[in-house]
Amino acid sequence: MVGSSTSRLVATFACTAVVFALGACSSDGGEALEGAPNAEASGRPSGGDPTPDAGAPAQTAPPTTPPPTTPPPASEPKKMLWGVNGHTLRQYYPVSQTEAIFRLLHDNGLKTYRFDVPATATDVLDAIVPLAKQYGIALRPMLYPTSKITAYNLAKRYAADIQIWEIGNEVDLQPELVESRIPEMVTTAQGIQQAATELGLPIKTSINFTNCNSDDLGGRCGGDPNGDLWFLDKAWNAGFKFDYITYHWYPYFGDKGYWYNMYFGQMRAAATKYKTHIFFNEVNCGDVYHGIYDGGHPGDGACYDSIRQLFTEIQTNYADIIDEVDMYELIDQPNNPGVEAHFGLRYDLTNPKPLFDLLVQTAAK
Repeated sequence: MVGSSTSRLVATFACTAVVFALGACSSDGGEALEGAPNAEASGRPSGGDPTPDAGAPAQTAPPTTPPPTTPPPASEPKKMLWGVNGHTLRQYYPVSQTEAIFRLLHDNGLKTYRFDVPATATDVLDAIVPLAKQYGIALRPMLYPTSKITAYNLAKRYAADIQIWEIGNEVDLQPELVESRIPEMVTTAQGIQQAATELGLPIKTSINFTNCNSDDLGGRCGGDPNGDLWFLDKAWNAGFKFDYITYHWYPYFGDKGYWYNMYFGQMRAAATKYKTHIFFNEVNCGDVYHGIYDGGHPGDGACYDSIRQLFTEIQTNYADIIDEVDMYELIDQPNNPGVEAHFGLRYDLTNPKPLFDLLVQTAAK
């Protein structure tokens, strides 16, 4: 799913050739998997670098970047969309299980499903798109950058059912590769936007960036309170006129206060500059990286409480900019190495962890 300076351990998934997983690495080995943020993504300075009613499409960016606000004024909570990440085509997410997944989401009031998809995987999309429609699930595909014509054809093929395409995943985590990757992101976006214009349909695009510790002066956003907003600026100026912005962060219970101000501030700065809304589409507790694999429990002062606290903060102070929240990920993948096997909100489709129930309860509010 997701994926460098270091202190909030966020391990990057190994890239595989054609993996259909949320935010997984691209077939060229470029992007980190969507649900496995690497150390840099969470970056706290301890030992190193550490639809949808989504608002107006992005406008021309102002010439300057506003500083992030620290806790913003309380906003009136609104009904936002809640969902999960998944990895269709992997061993524990076979296409044959898709209907059971969508039924589970539907029956529990979860509305969105994020997954990564190669542009050539039309056979998979042909199978799951009708099921998503049947169960009222909004698909949020993360598309690996491709050619303009391929993106154009893909957007047209699924124009009636897929309204938002996320292009690329955690590209900002490898600053040295940004310049070489943005051009293909631009052509992919242009293909989708051309299809939208020709069809007269509101097909949108989104771009992703991850939380970045601005206190780490040797890191990728050192000294910049806006974090990796520089990456969005580069993509926009190169011609990727994205409509929405997505964000990844794996918080800890002790983050409320200083770290909340930093990372929520980065989201608000991006939403303000580009006059758009945020999809917080990859999140789980950082404690997974420290061996808490069961989702914790109420009152643990760790994994469970960190996510409950985060959800309260979102609904109380950031509902004006955050439209969707997707937790990473639906079920464990026991064949993954190390901690990457344990990010599931459920052990499998039958056995939930406490965090799944917390997500469902929050979505029902």
